[in-house]
Amino acid sequence: MAPAGDTTGRARKLLSEAITTHHTYFLREEDHFWYFRDVVLPWIAQAAARTQDVRTWCAACSTGEEAYTLAMLLTEYFSLRGAGWETSLLATDLSEEVIAQAARGIYAADAVAALPEHWQCAYFHSRRDGQRQAVEALRQSIVFRPFNLLTHVFPFRKPFHVIFCRNVMIYFDRETRTELVRKFYDWLVPGGYLFVGHAEVDAAHTAVPAAGRARLVAARAGVPGSPRTPMSPGGALPRYTVGPRKGASGQIVRNGRTHSIRLIVMGASTGGTEALAAVLTQLVPLFARRLDRDCRLTAHTAREGEYLVPDHIYIAPGDRHVRVRRLGDRICLSVQEGPLVNGHCPSVDVLFQSVADQRLATGSLGVLLTGMGDDGARGLLAMRQGGARTLGQDEATSVVYGMPRAAWEAGAVERQLPLPAVAAAIAALCARGPGAER
Repeated sequence: MAPAGDTTGRARKLLSEAITTHHTYFLREEDHFWYFRDVVLPWIAQAAARTQDVRTWCAACSTGEEAYTLAMLLTEYFSLRGAGWETSLLATDLSEEVIAQAARGIYAADAVAALPEHWQCAYFHSRRDGQRQAVEALRQSIVFRPFNLLTHVFPFRKPFHVIFCRNVMIYFDRETRTELVRKFYDWLVPGGYLFVGHAEVDAAHTAVPAAGRARLVAARAGVPGSPRTPMSPGGALPRYTVGPRKGASGQIVRNGRTHSIRLIVMGASTGGTEALAAVLTQLVPLFARRLDRDCRLTAHTAREGEYLVPDHIYIAPGDRHVRVRRLGDRICLSVQEGPLVNGHCPSVDVLFQSVADQRLATGSLGVLLTGMGDDGARGLLAMRQGGARTLGQDEATSVVYGMPRAAWEAGAVERQLPLPAVAAAIAALCARGPGAER
């Protein structure tokens, strides 16, 4: 109800600003975000495979930290699944002032420093005033709108796969909580997820009239014909061990197992010297800060029979093919003379194919940069078919868009990226777990 005599709405606005709190920060209750990444996003990819329309609502987004975190996770996951996915995120808040602040995406450098290093480099740039601002592409991926959660009827056209509404319901009475949660569930697709804050578990219990709601942290809407059920048996959030905030990489240890990129193989030709230099000079500080120590990527020419060791770069000599070989739990190099392959020695296809042949594709990352011809396309496809992650340089930033084009058209490349984004993508994939041979 508007205050008496308030014909402009100004008094209502001042009142709403005075009674709302906007306390938030990046990665608040961070286990939610890793669960969103590792469990919810794969479910969405399957549920929305036909339409490729991903619908996420960040309710009560405050100054935007939660919304930008979700947007980065959505971008990284779906950009590696190929073109065509629509992942725009709706972010709302009662306060028009904080919505405007969130849309600008400007934060203190210390606030952004809580994020994984590769996110800081890929999604934020420094301002002259010392603050950091979300890059335009990230800001454009979020639709910021003022919205009152107590609106009687939600005005949306389609239901959401995920709704984040955390640390809001603790301020409402039981009747209001019940009504709000019911509306959230009505606007979730079957099987969709509702995330609430850790402090709101009891509040959500009282709001959802269903059995088995113990330890409700993030709840799933039910499928047709069945009662609404929590996202795991008994409503418990699966146990995750998350790395420390300082130097955090987003590493997840689940059931005692880590998941990581063990081996990176890269190929390039015409223009490749400059392209490789651009990628590697970005990777050195990214890996160094991610590991929270003085990390240097040592480079030297590959030698016959040597074992790969962490944080080393092995460069093919100019007249020999390089292959990798599995010897027990270790990887060694084969550096041998041989006939030209695709008109080249060394050949990128020979290296990439050896990764697939030695059953090393799972846990490997193949990257194909600028170059003439089609060398590397067949080997990269074999790697991808074997379970490797694969990246290719895009046409706009390639000196010669031959090798990356051939790989892209053959279906060997998961995602094409401009050269400045390649290092961040590599770091993001490696951040799945601690590195081994790189």
